[in-house]
Amino acid sequence: MKFLFKGEIINYDFCFGKEKSVLFLHGWGADKNAFASTINLLKNKFNILTLTMPTIKETSFVWSLQDYANLVLDLLKLHNIKQVYIICHSFGFRVASLIGKSFNIEKIVVTGGAGLKLNNIFKELEQNNKKIFLNKWKFLYSSIASEDYKNLSKINKQTFKNIVNLNTKNLICFTCPMLLFWGNKDKETPPAFAKIINRHNNCKLIITKGAHFSYLKNNALFNNEVIEFLC
Repeated sequence: MKFLFKGEIINYDFCFGKEKSVLFLHGWGADKNAFASTINLLKNKFNILTLTMPTIKETSFVWSLQDYANLVLDLLKLHNIKQVYIICHSFGFRVASLIGKSFNIEKIVVTGGAGLKLNNIFKELEQNNKKIFLNKWKFLYSSIASEDYKNLSKINKQTFKNIVNLNTKNLICFTCPMLLFWGNKDKETPPAFAKIINRHNNCKLIITKGAHFSYLKNNALFNNEVIEFLC
């Protein structure tokens, strides 16, 4: 399906006919197929809404995080979805955090969620006397950001800056139940992120072997946990 948002053509899929709906929000540089196996398992139980949010593909204007949130909210409104379950990865959690301030999220599954500003993370770790690897983490984040950034167009570089420089820590408090699924070797969004989110919410926290894409590496476990959590 196609949806026009501020002049941009957005590709999305919506499978309907069920009572409840699940919204999938992918990570930076991914697309609407990022959770393909999970979608396949849930499509007989839920309405499924999944979209490709423009991140690395060149766009006609500079996006803010609010633009991404408004895009998703417009799609929810278009299909008359009043409340939703969300499954999100990395950048998708940034978007979900903003959506949660104006929309009824019933439950949310977060894997490798981004949005906590590094300086605040390091400060909190230091306050908890967890100084080991802090300098190493800072170097790794700098390298990762450079790799994501250098291949973008001029417009998309500004979009990237808008996203990574926005601290959404004040948005991570949800009133709904949360399932956090994290890799113990995640360098992009370390397990410390999950532990901070866990302290502010009603969460089930699972830290398993894997890196930033632990939901793919441990796909069977992830899918089982999602089904148990949502159904």
